[in-house]
Amino acid sequence: MRVELIYAPGCNTYKKALDVLETVIAEERLPIPVELSEQSCHSLAPLIKIDGAELGEHKHSAPCSAYQSSKLSGSGLPCMEHLRNLLSDRWRELTGMTG
Repeated sequence: MRVELIYAPGCNTYKKALDVLETVIAEERLPIPVELSEQSCHSLAPLIKIDGAELGEHKHSAPCSAYQSSKLSGSGLPCMEHLRNLLSDRWRELTGMTG
């Protein structure tokens, strides 16, 4: 499983995104490194890709916005709980693990 965090030169928001990604990965006990890539692009907002698929902006639903730990709210990135679900679901698909 490949997790990429792409950010523009001068972007400081990526540090928050990296912290959230690493926290979720550690809490879920997933052996997944986060690859950092600095690229010139039209947006200063960081971009997260899982296995090459770009994560779009997540509409924060009631369960998601209820968490104060949704540190990425307003940055155009998915909240912590959405990332947790995406990563753990994808890991289970790849490994064939259930539960």
